[in-house]
Amino acid sequence: MNFNFFGFGKKETKIEEKLSCVDFVPGVFRRPHPEEEPEENEKNLEVLRYSSGADSTLGLLFINSVPLDIYSSIQFPWGREFLAYTLEDEFREKKVPAETRIPEGKYEVGLRATGGFNSRYLNKFGADFHKGMLHVQDVPGFEYILIHTGNTDENTMGCLLVADTSQQNITKDGFIGASVDAYKRIYPDLAQWIIDGNKLTITYIDYDNPRN
Repeated sequence: MNFNFFGFGKKETKIEEKLSCVDFVPGVFRRPHPEEEPEENEKNLEVLRYSSGADSTLGLLFINSVPLDIYSSIQFPWGREFLAYTLEDEFREKKVPAETRIPEGKYEVGLRATGGFNSRYLNKFGADFHKGMLHVQDVPGFEYILIHTGNTDENTMGCLLVADTSQQNITKDGFIGASVDAYKRIYPDLAQWIIDGNKLTITYIDYDNPRN
């Protein structure tokens, strides 16, 4: 059967042409600029900040390790796999200690095996699971930015909280739920990737336009 007769082939070509020019499709994928393309043996997390509230920022956490193939005839070379919902402190032009989210940008993630959080998580999850806190490193003006569990802005001091559910932060305080479930699901693979000597990075993207 000639599908072009029904216009399918032509429509499919137009979709491909349109998508090849797209830099970002909200909630699905973002085509990285050349300088953002992962290096060999590198995985990159992406935090898409989509909602700024009075006291919190909500986001979506993706990883680029799995190709995204939504349509059988269209290949997305820089596909993203959704991992979790996120919550951070609010945006501020001038930093207020323990109440400000970090600047957008790309940072390397390592394992921090010292400090109070590390001790608490070691006791909570055990040595077989916990190998150190996921640590977002070398953030200008910030120290000890971690990826951990929590539900509201009261549980973070600039760190990234992860969870399996989320509620809006426009008319009420931001809240994310089932945080421990999300953490237990995503932590092992990320930690093992670092332990094996590979590079893990994280890119924060301000899609919420907090300065407007």
